[in-house]
Amino acid sequence: MKRGENLLPGFTGTARGDGCRDSRLIQLCSCLSRRGMRFVFFLPLVILVALLAGAVPSRASSPPQPTGLNLLHRSGQTFVTWKEQTSLTGEKYRVYRYDQPITAFNIGQAALLREVARGSGRFFADRYNVDGSGTWRARYVDRFVIRKLGKQLPGGTGLLVWTLAPEDFGGETSGPGYYAVTTVSGGIENVTDFSSANARGPIDERVNDPAPVEILRDSTGRGHVYTQFMDLRNWNPTFHAPNPGNLYYGLSRGNPAVAGSIQYAYTYTVGEPDPVNCPSPPPQRFPVVLNLHGWGDNTYGPDPGGSQYYCAYEIRPIDVSETWWFGFARGHDYRVNSVVEAGDTVVNFTEARVLRMLYDFQRDPAFLARIDSGRVYVYGHSMGGSGALAFTLRYPNVFAASYASEPMTNYRTATAWKGNLVPKWGRPVLNLPVRIFSPGNWADGLQRFNGTGVWDWQNHQANFRNRIGDEFVPFGVAHGRADDVIPWPTQGRPAYGAFDASRHAWGGAVTDSDHTWLGFRGLPPDLAMDESLVPFAGMRAVRDETVPGLSRAEGNSPLPPPDPPAPPGEYNQTIEWSSSWDPWDDAPIDTAALWRMSLRTTDGSTQTVNVTPRRTQHFAAAAGRVYRWENRKVSDNALVSWGRVEADADDLLTVPGFRVTPQGNRLRITSVRTWADTTPGASMFSTTSSRAA
Repeated sequence: MKRGENLLPGFTGTARGDGCRDSRLIQLCSCLSRRGMRFVFFLPLVILVALLAGAVPSRASSPPQPTGLNLLHRSGQTFVTWKEQTSLTGEKYRVYRYDQPITAFNIGQAALLREVARGSGRFFADRYNVDGSGTWRARYVDRFVIRKLGKQLPGGTGLLVWTLAPEDFGGETSGPGYYAVTTVSGGIENVTDFSSANARGPIDERVNDPAPVEILRDSTGRGHVYTQFMDLRNWNPTFHAPNPGNLYYGLSRGNPAVAGSIQYAYTYTVGEPDPVNCPSPPPQRFPVVLNLHGWGDNTYGPDPGGSQYYCAYEIRPIDVSETWWFGFARGHDYRVNSVVEAGDTVVNFTEARVLRMLYDFQRDPAFLARIDSGRVYVYGHSMGGSGALAFTLRYPNVFAASYASEPMTNYRTATAWKGNLVPKWGRPVLNLPVRIFSPGNWADGLQRFNGTGVWDWQNHQANFRNRIGDEFVPFGVAHGRADDVIPWPTQGRPAYGAFDASRHAWGGAVTDSDHTWLGFRGLPPDLAMDESLVPFAGMRAVRDETVPGLSRAEGNSPLPPPDPPAPPGEYNQTIEWSSSWDPWDDAPIDTAALWRMSLRTTDGSTQTVNVTPRRTQHFAAAAGRVYRWENRKVSDNALVSWGRVEADADDLLTVPGFRVTPQGNRLRITSVRTWADTTPGASMFSTTSSRAA
């Protein structure tokens, strides 16, 4: 017998004495396996002794196995279904995978993927509280759908979806897979009975990016409902399982199939553009907008229709149980209690699955030729605005622009929301470390922040100030001074100084409003609504084009002071730049040797502003290097002023006090070899360093 092989059918130890899992057989196992001794002739005697010792369940005492095992592999995931035993109550099922047919003799070598409760084919996490009434219903389906536009799994069908990885193939990316499902009842697992009813294979499997399953389509054909099954290997499936935190989705906590379940699947909708919102003829490629909802205490009902307002594809995810579009603890079992302990990690589970929706959509053959991946936008209000602001700070490689209406900006100081947040992230005093992941390579630039305390990571005010060297998404933001839901004193008032200090492309507005949708107020002119009330310049703004970081604009309202009063104000609302989507002086020039941006005021004023080249595609400033800047009139290119500036330690250069007129001014920046390597003769000369800007 080979080292590591199973000793007996029904016995899950190994042939090594120290691997036996029952003390009554340790001496016997050790004796027979020492030095690789073969004991084929002793097997009947061993089985008899084992049965007498009670170490191996007899067939009579073992629960009956499930039947009807079926395997479906698609897009890097294998869907394992089986018929549950109707003669049992409260039983569980164990799903195994191996690279050989699974039998009683090798079950110990097969990988145990997961133990699931009865009822694993039921979609608990897609239930919602209707209007907060306490009546819960299925949002779209009560049971899972695993084939495109197929039927729900029949009652009494179990399900496990396994996402394949190289470790499943010994480091390779494809190969055959064999599966088996066993029954566990009364603490006894049946590991003796295997047949084609509960053990199947081989099935050809391979590592691939999982694709969602389209489960429904609305009557117009423009609304699509998808289910995404997340990778169980790297997911905490207890947070969205029925538990005290979600009131068991209105089901009985005494039902073992409810209280013992796991959930790792989520629905979302994709709305296609409605022709009524599009020009004629419609464009060949459409933008994509990610619409993040606000906090609703699991009252999020079905929304399967097409894109309602814009000539764009609209993706509408659901943040079940309100993780504030970020995530929850990795190791905690939320079915047991809601107290996350020290030593755990908070993973951006929700953020990553929302990004997965965008990632999957952009590679879906049904839409690939019709979408413009350079025009993807995100917006939301309240909790949705909070998520949009977080995406702004983290994924400039995904989004062209963003908008946040009354967002949270520092969760640590959101006192009234602590009770809602602590079960997801642990107490602030623990400041548990974060782990960040995403589909593709979208989060590669954030890997250096793994291990940051979650309450620090969710302090957007500090991140805008401390991560000045990072690129952010150009954005608009607005708060109401009368807002006591996302409290103005802790969330709005301290944030605008941080936004301005970041030296990014942004605009903001402070209003007298309470907690209400602020209608895209605060977007800077180049991203504001067009004449058709479509934001982000009619969704023409593009991702892969340089923008100007604006700070200390002379025409801005005073930044809100630390203490009252703080009047309404507007920030970067009267300076616009010439862009490819609004080329009043051509698109920006962004080469290795030259950065040129044209700016003008929109209110008839002349004002100064600090300008930092941002989201550059080719022009790259280097710390300590000297650059010459020029201010030239748009009308005749006459030189107004010029100076020299040194790039700072963040590889950024900022031209301070750049004068902008209603007629427009061109800012030209070129590299020079030394401070002295410039040509005098301008009407005004200044020597500056961006360190002082």
